[in-house]
Amino acid sequence: MFFPTDAGDRLLANVHSGTPSLCAYVFSHPNLVEVAGLAGIDCFMADMMFTALDWEQIAQLIRAARGTGISPMIRVQTYPWSDGIDQRTVSDAARALALGATAVTISIASCAQIQALLRLRSDWHRLIHLRRFPTAADFPAFAQRVAEETLIVPTIESEGGLRDLEAIFALEGVQLVWLAAGDISQILGVPFQYEHPKMLALLERAVGLGARHAAGVM
Repeated sequence: MFFPTDAGDRLLANVHSGTPSLCAYVFSHPNLVEVAGLAGIDCFMADMMFTALDWEQIAQLIRAARGTGISPMIRVQTYPWSDGIDQRTVSDAARALALGATAVTISIASCAQIQALLRLRSDWHRLIHLRRFPTAADFPAFAQRVAEETLIVPTIESEGGLRDLEAIFALEGVQLVWLAAGDISQILGVPFQYEHPKMLALLERAVGLGARHAAGVM
């Protein structure tokens, strides 16, 4: 199974059915991914934003994931605490999806940034090194699968992301939103106090927005 589908991808199936997922953060070796997959963990996230992981390692992690049923989510590099979006961020997200990732997560500074990234849901280069179209008639079904089975996950950890939170949840194509608690706690003035009333109020608000717009929260 190379292309993520509900039938063989735990994260996709859970997101589409509204079932909670268990996700492990930052694996650096394929063996760890395989162990996590066999243990029944639904998803792992490989962090290219603040670690030394390179693209060859990412490809190996994705291959290990596909062999053991765990869904690969790749956090591509960006810096949401500055203005604008680097076009390389969009390119890197496309590359991770082309290698077979179920999802990419991107730290964003505004609703406009995630709108630009959501265009990847219509990008046809998913696993292009493995997929060819014998006839033009084969392409429409493939394009529909790409749109339905590509997860673009905005990471909220900037003031702009918090400001636009409701608009981000409301975007067509957003099925999952990550609240990065460390940076959010600092924005709210309660650094690393994850059970502070301000943090719990934000989480409750996000869950409510997710319920309204059929999106999950991580």
